Amino acid sequence: MNKTSKFVFFLFIVSFVTFSNTSYGSALEQGENAHNFTLETNTSKSLSLEELKGKIVVINFWTTWCTYCQEELAELTTFYEAKKEDVDLIAVNLTSSEQSKQEVLQFINHSNIPFTVLMDVNGEVAAKYKIIGIPTTFIINKKGMVIKKVLGPVTAEMLSQIIDGM
Repeated sequence: MNKTSKFVFFLFIVSFVTFSNTSYGSALEQGENAHNFTLETNTSKSLSLEELKGKIVVINFWTTWCTYCQEELAELTTFYEAKKEDVDLIAVNLTSSEQSKQEVLQFINHSNIPFTVLMDVNGEVAAKYKIIGIPTTFIINKKGMVIKKVLGPVTAEMLSQIIDGM
């Protein structure tokens, strides 16, 4: 599948989810406070967004079956390696949309993902953040406010520019 076909497919999925899920209401947007949540990590620890208050946080919603998400992993890893002292990068896997939690854990281990991965097993956080397409990324400032929301893939350069401009 070429890049144009992938992009058209991504837009189709986003449009389908947007117009078929009107019960979600309006999505979390720039300038709003990020919703707190607590999820289990891929290493079976519990992590709350509230624990990260006072830090810049990047939250990326993704799945293993999303081609854009897979391609984005290298960019997220590059960003993480460059900014890990200043920014917490949290990848929230939409585990409720996966074949199984075990397959997700195998994917994470095989991909050597260096940053924290949270497992949204019941889809509660995705619903709370009103995720309508993946990948979706939120940049949250030290006060817990959404500074930027990005629908679709991000690059290390894009994230760095947003963070450096804060």
